[in-house]
Amino acid sequence: MPKILRVNLQSQEITSEEITPAHPYMFFAGRSLSSKIIAEEVPPKTDPLGRKNKLIFATGFLTGTPCPNSGRISIGAKSPLTGGIKESNVGGRAPALLGRHDIRAIICENVAENWLLLLVEPAGNIKIIPCEDLQSKNNYELSIILRERYGKNCGIFSIGIAGEKCLKSASIASIDMEGYPSRHAGRGGMGTVMGSKKLKAIVVQPPEKTKITYSDVKTFRTVAKTWGKALYAAKRSFSKFGTLIGLTTMNSLNALPTQNYRRGSFQDVDKISAESLYDFILENNGRNGIPCSPGCVIKCSNLLKNAKGEHITSSLEYETVALNGSNLLINSIEKLAEIDHVCDDLGVDTIEMGNAVGVFMETGKIQWGDADRVIDLIKGIATDNPDSLIVAQGAFQTGLHFNISRVAHVKQQGLPGYDPRSFKGMGVTFITSPMGGDHTAGSAIANRNPYPDRSYGKVYEGEHKVVLSKELQIFTMIHDAVGQCFFVGPTYESVPLLIQLLNARYGWNLTPEELIDWSKSWILLERNFNDVEGLPAVDNLPQFMLMEQLEDNPDRKWDVSAEELNDYWKNF
Repeated sequence: MPKILRVNLQSQEITSEEITPAHPYMFFAGRSLSSKIIAEEVPPKTDPLGRKNKLIFATGFLTGTPCPNSGRISIGAKSPLTGGIKESNVGGRAPALLGRHDIRAIICENVAENWLLLLVEPAGNIKIIPCEDLQSKNNYELSIILRERYGKNCGIFSIGIAGEKCLKSASIASIDMEGYPSRHAGRGGMGTVMGSKKLKAIVVQPPEKTKITYSDVKTFRTVAKTWGKALYAAKRSFSKFGTLIGLTTMNSLNALPTQNYRRGSFQDVDKISAESLYDFILENNGRNGIPCSPGCVIKCSNLLKNAKGEHITSSLEYETVALNGSNLLINSIEKLAEIDHVCDDLGVDTIEMGNAVGVFMETGKIQWGDADRVIDLIKGIATDNPDSLIVAQGAFQTGLHFNISRVAHVKQQGLPGYDPRSFKGMGVTFITSPMGGDHTAGSAIANRNPYPDRSYGKVYEGEHKVVLSKELQIFTMIHDAVGQCFFVGPTYESVPLLIQLLNARYGWNLTPEELIDWSKSWILLERNFNDVEGLPAVDNLPQFMLMEQLEDNPDRKWDVSAEELNDYWKNF
């Protein structure tokens, strides 16, 4: 039976509660569970870095099972960036191990007096271990030490020095299948909250045997296997080119952030394209087609080496390249890989940092395209370089400090790699989602239709984009609650398959319509938390995006109906 572990980091008291059928959190998991706990247990107006905030690691309903691509976890807290409810999900090795322990959530409460780590042992019990010796270790060195201590097959969540310093762009690293700290819960400053609690790492050792049980294991395995084979066949291009496969498409649609969102296309796009990445990997004996977590059949991760055969980074992804490449006018795959490595090591979100560095470049202190100076700026976080520390507080704070108004953000969170003047549905997601400027809340990219029989218009047309975003947000929440990567496809077509798997595992009689209604209620729960915090349910894009047209396509401007946006939450 799933259980919730509560860890009081100050008193070092640990309690365990089983999620019985009568438990109030029985029908919550992943993002829905982390948000439920925050909404019910974090008082209004709580300081995100204070004792009353809680940091929740919540596995999905199917995390750790053979369901394809279900090796993910939701990490939630009140965000130091947005000031509202926040969830950031991540793969890697640890989420599936927690799922196999049948641990539905670890709730980290209060603040430790000294640096600690949590160890989930093979029997499933959890220990609090002092780790002052690990303070000031960054993620790469830390992962080597912890794997030597607790076994090469353990999973690890950790923070680098940026999290220790409570810088608002701080992420939480999750080691990948190779043991590198390359997977990151980056959005919303979850690493900042972890650092504020003096929690350096959570280490998860493999269970003695899986504790997951099934009501109908035969049906579960049959459905999971069939679905996995179909996904594997359908997503082969992702395995070859990774998430960067969409970059040239974004460029052709004038949606690729370029020079701090002045343009939607980059003249050197071919130098940072998926094809260039693929060639770089082949030339330097890197690898592609790597799963980011157990059970991943899409395998969109990669591993990059330099000409000397030295590891640079593990998985160079679209968002990192868009925000640190075209957005900063950097045109080198190798330099972008180095930026990714430094961010992963220090533990900062590459999306937030790309935005913040773009704002910093507006001051003229670094020239556009100067990759080496950008790398030095990020490295300066470790040495307390004043400019570096400001930039690591995020794009919004960087703009305030340097009196720069050109900041691409919603709810003080830097926007990801899609210009909303060309991708109107994505813009609606940014301003309506309780998560703020976060594409993972409802990724309205090209050719993603929630209902295949419906037409939502071209991506750069304002019509139908409120409906498109709303439907994508609902289906994305379902995947987040299940613990499944949304690259599977946040559409109605996935829901009947998930229903079969949920019913086969838990013995439920859930219908697709009921699951969709659950998802709506979970999103409303998040919106209501933000309402109490005084955050708008329908926000807005930054002023420059409302006023400016794209320099390379004057027809692209924000024109989604304000009236339709204001009605977003009616009859949700």
